[in-house]
Amino acid sequence: MEFRAIFIANPAQLSFRKEQLVIRQTQEVTVPMEDITSLMLESQAVTISSAALQKLADYGVTVYFCDEKHLPAALLLPINRHSRQLKALKGQIAMTKPAQKRLWQSVVMAKIRNQAKCLELLGRPGSGDLQELARTVRSGDPDNCEAIAAAQYFPSLFGQGFTRDMDCLTNAALNYGYAILRGAVARNLAVHGLEPCLGIFHHSELNQFNLADDLMEPYRPLIDLYVVSNIQEGEEGLTPKLKQQLFNSTNYVVRQNGKRYRMISAVGRMTESFARGLTQDGAALELPELIPLESYRYE
Repeated sequence: MEFRAIFIANPAQLSFRKEQLVIRQTQEVTVPMEDITSLMLESQAVTISSAALQKLADYGVTVYFCDEKHLPAALLLPINRHSRQLKALKGQIAMTKPAQKRLWQSVVMAKIRNQAKCLELLGRPGSGDLQELARTVRSGDPDNCEAIAAAQYFPSLFGQGFTRDMDCLTNAALNYGYAILRGAVARNLAVHGLEPCLGIFHHSELNQFNLADDLMEPYRPLIDLYVVSNIQEGEEGLTPKLKQQLFNSTNYVVRQNGKRYRMISAVGRMTESFARGLTQDGAALELPELIPLESYRYE
């Protein structure tokens, strides 16, 4: 079962040998391809063979490439992991507006409930108000409850005066964590034969990941909870250690469909349920419930 998130911050040479990813730095390390869920190439002094890239895609590994500021700038996603990709694409195109609106209603309700849970776990005010707001979300969220919730949630979480466009360590960490989450969702959409650019709410022609941006929303509060619990303004910045920790956030646990899963596994189940709903009327979209921070332990 895939479980390793590999973070490479120093110069390295990557290649493929006998179903293993070979990492050469001062020493040579090999990792079974089947164990890898994601790979972050933070250093621009990393070289990787085309054979390794092709095998990583075959195994469904999300590969993140960073820019000169060491921030995620590009993704490698698999495109041939699903045997009936055309069927899934036709299902996405045929989805009716009412169906899209009902799904978005479910997504927004789950997001606001998780924001409320985040405040509750941290002992911050406003949890009850957000729970009540979540119950009022209508099909398609015409009242923009998502934005109303955000206007209450972030100041309660990070302090009055905080906004998401501020230039600060908190926002840098949130953006980094959200980029990792977005890549995880996009990867699972591709694995299940779905087209990430065809969203249910986001519809920008300039965005290749509209559907990923839709479906990642209920998982964002886990990143928020991690950042507020582990990062303090005034620290030296978004260090390689901190980025590595944020990269590992997909191994934290959420509750979904009554069971506990690593976030990366929960995302996989969510995208699978979305794909199933395209061909099965009444198939419910699995969405997460936030729980106290807990890193998944491998047995």
